[in-house]
Formats: sequence, C-alpha cells, structure tokens
Amino acid sequence: MITSLKNIFGSKCSAININGIPDIEVPLPDKPVKLCESVYRSFSEPVCITNETVGCPGARRSLGFDKADRALAEIINENNGIPIPFIRDALQFIPKLEGIKRINLGLTDYFATRLKPDLYIVYALPAKVTALMHFLAKNNIKPTIRPFSLLSVCGNVFSNTLKNQAVSISFGCPESRKSGGVEENEVVIGMPAKVVKLVTENFSLF
Repeated sequence: MITSLKNIFGSKCSAININGIPDIEVPLPDKPVKLCESVYRSFSEPVCITNETVGCPGARRSLGFDKADRALAEIINENNGIPIPFIRDALQFIPKLEGIKRINLGLTDYFATRLKPDLYIVYALPAKVTALMHFLAKNNIKPTIRPFSLLSVCGNVFSNTLKNQAVSISFGCPESRKSGGVEENEVVIGMPAKVVKLVTENFSLF
C-alpha cells in the first residue's frame, strides 16, 4: 500500500511495523537518534530503531522507554520556555506506549509482504490534508488534532495513532521541524493500517 499512498500524498510516506524482525538485515543507527529524524530518513530507505538507539527524551517518553514526565517537562521548559504546568497538562493527552522493542520504518512493498505495517506516517501539503479530512468525514472518521507544539511526530502522531488506532494530525514541533525534516509547508499525519487501506482503495475521491 505504500506505493499507492505515495501516489496520493507524494514521496514523504513511511510504512511502519512494530517489533517485527526483517528477513533482510537493516543496520541500526550508530549514534542516538530522534524518532522524527528516523521517520524522515525512512522516506528514502528502511530504518530500524530500538530502545538503545533512541536518544530524544520526548521520543523515549512517547515510546515507553522512559517514564518520568516531570523530568521531560523540565527539559522542555528549559529548551522552549513553555510553563511547566502547561507542559504537564499537555502530556496527559499524549499517550505512552508499552512493549516496544523494535520499530521498522520505511517498509517497501517488498518488506510489507513480510512485515505487516501497523501504521503509516506522512508529511503532506495542507491542501492534501484538507482533502483527507473531507474524505474521512464522509466515512465518519474523526481525526485527532491536539493543540500542542510538543512531541509532534513521536507523541501526537506516532504514539496516538498506534495506541488509539486514530488518524492523528500535527502541525509539527520545533524539534521535528529542526531535525525531523518537516518543511514549512508540511503537516504531519499518522494513519493506522486499516484507514490507509480505505484511503488507497478510494484514492480517486481526492
């Protein structure tokens, strides 16, 4: 389905599997990485990340590798000047995952026949997002759009899409625009596999 999805939204689409083992070796990063950075890289090549290779505090929290929201709130406050009470309140709405051992990103159609994608992440132009939201409304699907510029790709999109099986839309956060390749005119979308199937089978509606 990833080829069909790219035909709709463009090249910045990634099919993602959780905890599967590829039958072709994909090198792990040789230094700590951010999840958003890995998503961006996966648009052009397969990427695998694990607890040991994720270095971003926000991503580690969203993936369930670290549990301390208080420490993360202090880091975000120091880096961005957002008041800690606002951050703590926002984090209550951003899910934490459990049981993540390995994340396989950038699955090609070849990989996807062996590793079932659990979700997809897309960087899309606003007009495409509008069309998608209109299409979802026709199918009685309500996307999640959180009003936070925090943990955009890793939390508001990745963890929310996977845990709640919800289409998740974010306008990015400073880190995802700095390190995750989200460009000025792009919006981040997360979609569970069942929704991507619906979208790709009805792409002419766009």
